[in-house]
Amino acid sequence: MCMKKMRIFEYAQEHPEEPLAVTDDKETIRYVELNEHSKELEKTVGHRLVFVLCRNTPGSLLGYLGLLQSGGVPLLLDADIAPSLLADLVKTYRPAFCLIPEDLTEESRAVVGMPLAESKVIKPLETGNEELESSVKTARLLKTVKMESVEPLGNGLRIRDYLLVKSAPEGKDPQLAPQLRLLLATSGSTGSSKLVRISGENLDANAESIVEYLQISRNEKPITVLPMQYSYGMSIIHSHLMVGAPILLTRYTLMEKQFWERMRDEQATSLCGVPYTFEIYRRVGLMEMDLPALHTITQAGGKLSEERHMQFAMWSAAKGIRFYVMYGQTEASPRMGWLPPETAIKKCGSMGIAIPGGKLDLIDENGKKIPARRNSAMNKSENVNSRGLSGQAKEKKGEAGVDWMSPVGELVYTGANVALGYALCAEDLKKGDEFHGVLYTGDMARKDADGFFYIVGRRSRFIKMVGKRVGLDEVEKILRTEFPGLDLVCTGKDEALHVYVAVGDHERADDDETVKEGMTAAVLINEKIVDEMRMYIEKMTGIPGRRVQIIPVREIPRSSSGKIHYADLK
Repeated sequence: MCMKKMRIFEYAQEHPEEPLAVTDDKETIRYVELNEHSKELEKTVGHRLVFVLCRNTPGSLLGYLGLLQSGGVPLLLDADIAPSLLADLVKTYRPAFCLIPEDLTEESRAVVGMPLAESKVIKPLETGNEELESSVKTARLLKTVKMESVEPLGNGLRIRDYLLVKSAPEGKDPQLAPQLRLLLATSGSTGSSKLVRISGENLDANAESIVEYLQISRNEKPITVLPMQYSYGMSIIHSHLMVGAPILLTRYTLMEKQFWERMRDEQATSLCGVPYTFEIYRRVGLMEMDLPALHTITQAGGKLSEERHMQFAMWSAAKGIRFYVMYGQTEASPRMGWLPPETAIKKCGSMGIAIPGGKLDLIDENGKKIPARRNSAMNKSENVNSRGLSGQAKEKKGEAGVDWMSPVGELVYTGANVALGYALCAEDLKKGDEFHGVLYTGDMARKDADGFFYIVGRRSRFIKMVGKRVGLDEVEKILRTEFPGLDLVCTGKDEALHVYVAVGDHERADDDETVKEGMTAAVLINEKIVDEMRMYIEKMTGIPGRRVQIIPVREIPRSSSGKIHYADLK
């Protein structure tokens, strides 16, 4: 199958000797290596499904981008996903191949069909990194790179620290729609089998828009704060790849001094983060650091508290740093809105305006569009361009009455970056475009007189925590499986996950005292069980146990048909 070439790879193909990324070992990975991996993967994989267990390492980056460039269809997953969740996904979607780190746990290797005993015979990889870094000057090195860093291994290939292994025999893996190029889980932290189907056109459109409003050039040097399986982390890779900006690839965390040493020594120009990341920035003293090359900070992955928003907006303005608050969802590949830096203080709490090439609307409960305020300064969307407020809007702004807000409605986005649709099983992967460029976000919002949007809540049962989109139904499912004797449900906000456990009037650990308001679950359920639940949630989802509240109730409120009344638990 001849796949349509993606625009995000044009620079890489035209400038093979330039750098794609720089590793923690200060090795430069060049586009020449990516292009050769892509050719090899095109022959080996073709347009078939590949599970990619991601880490911020050379093999993961080259393998993922090589698959995307060659026409393979990767599903991006955390390399540390619980083996039981991985097994469910493998059973549901039957991937043709899995791209895995060579030090993957024995249990996870068994899930993907490669037990540890088999992997022990693999020879250490010889990459010739010094030669690659200093001498990739001629076309002759293309073959050398391929021979040294892509090693045939039975039915698979070796790509740096990663192995491509066959999972399902040909003919047993699912049929894929021609335009399908990427799959992302709607709730990656819980291994949800509900996936978002994304095309190459979706990814190209979003990357181009991000490049425009962030004004990204090849002189940028982003550092990998977020994992690449997060749609936010992935989009940073795509947008910088498109313009030829090298990525500082690191596995150091924000709490390690080596991260900040790389940030300073290699003159990283931008930082990114979800709300939880900004708490870490504050804790490690980012605002007191001397980082002269830093000129851009972006935030997405959930709403930042107004206190933290204002704190970083004012600090950034004083330091001459552009602070961008952004809004997106995986279903939009993933960006839909942005707040221009010059408005970050005045519009504190806003998620901004539509990205270039996109459109945001509010609809009421009947599906009708909620109109903008008549005669407002921003009555026409063209008054907001990719640089922020136009001159015309600024002149009229004082007349509009900035305190005006529209009624609350569901936020609807229209744009070329809207995904094809969802998949719940392997058969769904052959479906075409079901969204048709329109995404009903499930987020409830208002719009002010200047056309800026403010999220006020969610219709769907998801929360954003520590940068992860967590499906509450999925958390309930895994808890009920592990603790079958407990009647429980989950709710929560971005700050905490709430697990309500029915304890009745007499189900106690030590005596017959009935449930009283304000009692801790540890008293009523048993402190050991509470600790086990917190530890299990952290293991299976990555949500820190300290962010989990176990709340005892006499019973779970239900309707006569058994439907849970979640609203009664808030």
